[in-house]
Amino acid sequence: MPSTTTTITAAIGVPAFLLLLTHMKSLPLAYTVRSWLLLRKVIKRAKANNLEPESLFTVVSEDHRCLYDDIDYNQHMNNGMYNKNLDFGRIHILYTILPRVMMEPNHHLFCHNAGVMCVFKKEIPPLSNYTVQTRVWTWNQKWLWLQHRFVLPNGDIACYAVSKLVFKKTSGRTVPPSDIFELCGHELDAGVEERRKHNWDIAGNLLEMDGLVKDPFSWNEQTLLPPAKL
Repeated sequence: MPSTTTTITAAIGVPAFLLLLTHMKSLPLAYTVRSWLLLRKVIKRAKANNLEPESLFTVVSEDHRCLYDDIDYNQHMNNGMYNKNLDFGRIHILYTILPRVMMEPNHHLFCHNAGVMCVFKKEIPPLSNYTVQTRVWTWNQKWLWLQHRFVLPNGDIACYAVSKLVFKKTSGRTVPPSDIFELCGHELDAGVEERRKHNWDIAGNLLEMDGLVKDPFSWNEQTLLPPAKL
């Protein structure tokens, strides 16, 4: 017969362990540690390749699982988790196809995320595995657009997403993505340009979303309800 102490320990310890296990991505520093581990991996690979980039339209991916700290009251992955997981995809792709810009400090260049848009197609249930894939989509003289998708084990796409990035010198000057690509050793031939132009026909329309900041209707013209306590 197990002792009373053993029984109490098991009654408390097992549920506590399961709670931690299914909520481990919300533990203190969990996101930072996961980002650091991915960064260490891609930097190590880039150094092994002497900072030679993978091809411009390379697809990178990360495997995830939807834990209980990822879900909302609808019992599927919370919308906010999609944006959070895209951080890993952006880190992965930038250090894979642009290692010189990301790792050689003498260029004094930084990449900034200027916006994200998601289109949800299917839910991701609790404890489901899924893969986030990322690749270059298109660009113009200012913006670099990345394309993402969340792929379920059966091949279904749960979400499509895009990220709008911009490269800046430390002085604040914007550097065109084409200059960044050439600096990293990519050849922008006719085939690359054809693909860029085809995808820009869609991406260019997304820039109209910047009109949100020019809405002429005041937020204060109607009665403001008091904020909810959260």
